[in-house]
Amino acid sequence: MKYLLLNFKEMPTYGWIEYSEEKGLILSEQEMFSSFLDIKDLVNTKTCIVVDALATDEPTLSISLENILKSNYSITTQKVTNALKKIDSTGKVVSHLNRENYQRLSTPIKASGHSISQYFDKNSSWDFEKYLRLNNHSYKDYQTFEAELILESK
Repeated sequence: MKYLLLNFKEMPTYGWIEYSEEKGLILSEQEMFSSFLDIKDLVNTKTCIVVDALATDEPTLSISLENILKSNYSITTQKVTNALKKIDSTGKVVSHLNRENYQRLSTPIKASGHSISQYFDKNSSWDFEKYLRLNNHSYKDYQTFEAELILESK
């Protein structure tokens, strides 16, 4: 099955992506777009794969794309590498959190064209956090990538 690939990592581009056991990951030529209106008709009817600056670099990005295409997963998570702190309403640190207990949501994501269109009806540029606030109900299953290890939700 072909998916529309929306890449917001640098200049916004779109193209097609698919996976097959025989041929592996297949990417079409990517084309730039300057406004979501340029591609709105393509997005409305397709399931999209979205990549942005939160995605890992190659070669891990290709592995993430391949795994999200051949699975039911719709979002990728990564290991938290920064210190996490709980703060109160005044901004004072009240405790240090164990980062091993948390995952950072990231791209690539698998998203319905409808949810992407709804997002761009209200926003002119891509922001992963804003998108998730509008669509957090869609992402119950996830995959996590670490070196040589894939963790799955249950």
